[in-house]
Amino acid sequence: MKCNEFHDLIEAYLQETIDEAQREGFEEHFFHCRKCFLGLKINETLQNKEVPISVEEKPSLFTFKVLKPILVMSSLFLIILFSVLLVQRGQQARRLQELAVFELPLYHQGELRGFPESGAVLENEFSQAMRLFQARDFRSARGILEQPGFAAAAYPKVEFFRAICYLEENEAAKAGEILDAIIREMDPAYFDEAIYYKGFVLLRLGKLPEARAQFEKLAAMLSPMAGKARAMVQKIDERS
Repeated sequence: MKCNEFHDLIEAYLQETIDEAQREGFEEHFFHCRKCFLGLKINETLQNKEVPISVEEKPSLFTFKVLKPILVMSSLFLIILFSVLLVQRGQQARRLQELAVFELPLYHQGELRGFPESGAVLENEFSQAMRLFQARDFRSARGILEQPGFAAAAYPKVEFFRAICYLEENEAAKAGEILDAIIREMDPAYFDEAIYYKGFVLLRLGKLPEARAQFEKLAAMLSPMAGKARAMVQKIDERS
């Protein structure tokens, strides 16, 4: 039996309608012809699918017909998965953004003391900076607070409000460095406040678990800000 005759009988053989007189020659041929044997197996595999493959078709065409639906479905799945991940990421970013909103810390005029000669000048400069701060002109306020006179004094109050300026200017990493320095010094004037606002630094850096731990640590302390810290822990738990 020749290959073209074998090809014409494949469908009849698979459907078991082949003439018995032709079956012997058909089976003898595919046992001796590797090409026809592979063609028979391909058609046998696909006989229940709507993708008829003949032994005359090139492997590239077979690959296209068989794999194209799989590739299309895989691509569609990846697109859907990517879209879901983007939505989830956007939702998480919005939650963090909402959690990272805070009220500006209060400033009471006349609290900056302790400079024998230039204290009055520094106090006036600081008051001007705080007016800009309350007007939410954080860059201008920080410009005053970073003057050499304040930098040399390293006064915790100045450093604290400088950190808040950075935080409100979306420079959370710089704000965190300043607040960490205040925490290390353990100065009672702004120690609790530094711990509290470091939590907002972590939120703006996208570190939600670390931020929660920061607020939880302050909530467990004997601090006038413990209540605000507990409220933040609850807020994070509700929105997580």
